[in-house]
Amino acid sequence: MKIVIAHTPDPDDSFMFYGMFEHKIKTHYDYEQVVKDIETLNKESVKGLYDVTAISANGYAAVSDKYSLTTSGASFGLNYGPIVVAKKKIDLKNAKIATPGFLTSSHLLYRMFAPEPRNGFVETRFDKIPEAVLSGEVDAGILIHDEQLTYQDRGLVKVFDIYDEWKKFAGALPVPLGFNAIKKSLGKEVAANYKEDFENSIKYAMQNEDAAVKYSLKYARYSDMELERKFIRMYVNDLSIDFGREGREALAKYYKRANEMHLLQHVDLEIV
Repeated sequence: MKIVIAHTPDPDDSFMFYGMFEHKIKTHYDYEQVVKDIETLNKESVKGLYDVTAISANGYAAVSDKYSLTTSGASFGLNYGPIVVAKKKIDLKNAKIATPGFLTSSHLLYRMFAPEPRNGFVETRFDKIPEAVLSGEVDAGILIHDEQLTYQDRGLVKVFDIYDEWKKFAGALPVPLGFNAIKKSLGKEVAANYKEDFENSIKYAMQNEDAAVKYSLKYARYSDMELERKFIRMYVNDLSIDFGREGREALAKYYKRANEMHLLQHVDLEIV
């Protein structure tokens, strides 16, 4: 049986799938990969194109009837989350803000915790956001992925830290960001077998970090192995293997607040 997995080019995704796609571990199935940016995958998930797909916590709300979240492969922010940057300190209420996508977790987190911008949002591919801010196309931008590690080198400053507000709201719970979702139509046995394979792949990558980081450069925007290692360590941790009760509590809080603020409809969360 072949299972098609769609994931992002971000180094944490490639790192976690290293064991599976490089045939370093024994697996239940043959796996084929499709690599696209997260907002594209969020939009394509509505069509149910892939057996397994990377998806934002926000994007999942639209496809919870078709897909279940897996407890493996998630990205949670531990003491950090998306940030907002600009060329200088500004009042975000009067800003035009670049967002990596209206279905991304970072966009919903901004709307839950940051000032609503009178001049609205501009959907911009996540790796083009620093350039959009520097060119003056927008006043500020929401940064995700490894752009969070390089913005200062480009002369940008942090003007809002979403994690600070999340912590006031949720305490020590991690910030829900990216997840893996599997089609419900595949059935529970396939989901369980896939999850076992993916957990083993993540563990293998953690145990063989140098080789897995090197592999992650295959799709990465930067060729600096130590920069990507730093990013991977930010987002790949024990919660990536199994996010457990802590992850479930964080997701419940995320969706409850979004629903109470009328930003999302009620989400029927199914986790396998």
